[in-house]
Amino acid sequence: MCGRFAQVLNPRVLDLLYRLNNLPELEPCYNLAPSRYALAVRERGPGGSRELVRLQWGFIPAWVPEKKTTAGPINARAETVMVKPYFRRALRQRRALIPASGYYEWRQVGGKKQPYYIRDRDNRLLSLAALWERWEREGVLKETFALITTAARGSLAELHHRMPLILPEEAVDPWLAGNTGAAELQELLQLYPAAGELTFYPVSPLVNNPLYDSPACLEPLSLLDKTSPHEQKGRQEQHQDKEQESQQIEDKTGRQLTAD
Repeated sequence: MCGRFAQVLNPRVLDLLYRLNNLPELEPCYNLAPSRYALAVRERGPGGSRELVRLQWGFIPAWVPEKKTTAGPINARAETVMVKPYFRRALRQRRALIPASGYYEWRQVGGKKQPYYIRDRDNRLLSLAALWERWEREGVLKETFALITTAARGSLAELHHRMPLILPEEAVDPWLAGNTGAAELQELLQLYPAAGELTFYPVSPLVNNPLYDSPACLEPLSLLDKTSPHEQKGRQEQHQDKEQESQQIEDKTGRQLTAD
């Protein structure tokens, strides 16, 4: 699955890759967790123009009753998304891309869950395939999304057996276009980054706290270990201060419904 990612985005790069115009400076997010809002690229209408919008992470179809709109699936499997009733209509009509600077995965190390940060080896933007939905009742509007995941391969499979579906630049147009047929969509769902295109390294366990949002989230653990004792103590105190406040959020994240 994919349960955490980072959005440290350059408006100029977004403009070039997705044909978005006049974007303002964007607030970075180093540790984006389920139920939070993320920046997404989608088509604005049949004319093919695109927009950058904020969608909430946790997919809620338009037809679900209100009592089930608190926590939707955060992932959808590429292997079954075309046939599952929960997702197949959105796959046909409401596809999006989540621009990400990287994402996180965890591995058991010495009895503890060690977070790793996965990114493009040349720090290029990752285009994560997603589905979005619009739920509306009596003036209440929720626009949500789920990331599509696929089987992890190569060294990435050492971290987790699943990973987000990452689309290359040439797949951006057909993925977002409203007239892409089922056969081409099936091909897009089978894409995978070239061998060696992604790299990963361990990062601070502070990433485990969904409220911790700092550039330090992206720093290799070996670099963090070289910080002064005073800096390490300050980070630890900050983590402890937030721990109690984030417990409920962490519990909710742990229970987050997932289709993976």
